[in-house]
Amino acid sequence: MLGVGVGSIGGTRTRARAKEVMDGSPLLGGRARSASSTTWTTLGALGALGALALTTRGAWKGQDATLEEALRYMPPYPQNPPGTGTPITYTLHVGCESSRVRSYNPTFWNSDIVEARIVRHNYPGGKFFEWDDGLVMTNLANLQPGDTKTFELQTNQLNYEYGFALKNANGDIHYEVGAMGTGPISGSEGNCTTAFGKWHNRIITNDYKRSEYLGFVDATFGECNANCMPANPDSPWDWSDTDKAKATQVMKTQPPRGLNARFMMFGQNSGGICTLNLHTQRGTCDDILVHFDPRPKTNNFITDNLRCGVWQGQYVYLPWSDEKMGSVNENDDTRWKFVFQYHTDGLNIELNGEQYAKYAWNSQDGGYNTVSYIQIEFDNRKHYRQGAGYPLGSHGCSLVAMMPPRTPLGAAAFTPP
Repeated sequence: MLGVGVGSIGGTRTRARAKEVMDGSPLLGGRARSASSTTWTTLGALGALGALALTTRGAWKGQDATLEEALRYMPPYPQNPPGTGTPITYTLHVGCESSRVRSYNPTFWNSDIVEARIVRHNYPGGKFFEWDDGLVMTNLANLQPGDTKTFELQTNQLNYEYGFALKNANGDIHYEVGAMGTGPISGSEGNCTTAFGKWHNRIITNDYKRSEYLGFVDATFGECNANCMPANPDSPWDWSDTDKAKATQVMKTQPPRGLNARFMMFGQNSGGICTLNLHTQRGTCDDILVHFDPRPKTNNFITDNLRCGVWQGQYVYLPWSDEKMGSVNENDDTRWKFVFQYHTDGLNIELNGEQYAKYAWNSQDGGYNTVSYIQIEFDNRKHYRQGAGYPLGSHGCSLVAMMPPRTPLGAAAFTPP
């Protein structure tokens, strides 16, 4: 075992850690602090412990903290060296940064985010959050709800202090961790940040315990929110128009690909149910893998696919359900949602949480690996309700990505960092 729990920190490691603070040794971001600083010279040994570990989990007295209070707020030390614990999957959700976060480096966000790394300071010793020592995260093709970028990495190469750093297309690097006032994590609201003196960062020995799924850690840049999902994730109809529009635009241009990927189309009856087309590019042809077309005038849906401008006649007629979709006149407040998921044998479709249909991939189609963009439209000719414009009009349909299914690790099989 590498360290001890928070309940028994009064030994050598704690005293050594306090000495590290008093000596002005770097604790975060590789920045050394002078022992002549007024912050450090006015602290006694107990005051050093008080400033050593400050979290946002409760009231805190700072320099006036007693030893007992300091120990209560000390983050637990690692139990194992880096590389020996069970790998944890870290997911960084980008795209919902608040104006507060962006204010720390406003011009950084003017360019596309191209890379994310986990920067770290392991215990004992280790480098201090250097970008070159950072763990490179994978830029996922399939975005998660509310994200404009989703980065992910499974690793066991960190065991104590860490944070996230981003690089934009101009080559600029931006850290969320750092001294108070320089890294946005220092001003976050929640319990994801720990401060050693004025230096703020995340602590994995806390974070893995707080996760909803053991073995997974989700984070947003500079904030304590776990992800970019809007409030009321189970009720997307109640999201703001801005959140709906953002999620829809992302799905249109960056649709999910790959086996078991899934997304949702939702709305309410009075807004109309719109046609959904999954597009793919074959040479010079802009083909449609699946055409999902509501036709309330004929009390059904029809599905088909298009190859080089020719409909293939692979029709499947699906029933209209007044109970689940509302009236064919599309003039009531019934809320509906379709979940589309890529299976090996076709596009699976659920309606309001229940199985509705499966549309088989055409044998010539690439299926779930080739979706290039999603189109949603409202064809007035097929509806009693008339949208603006003819034949394609406005509609009240929205799209959103869905979180991939997760299986938490069993506690008995999990070796903590």
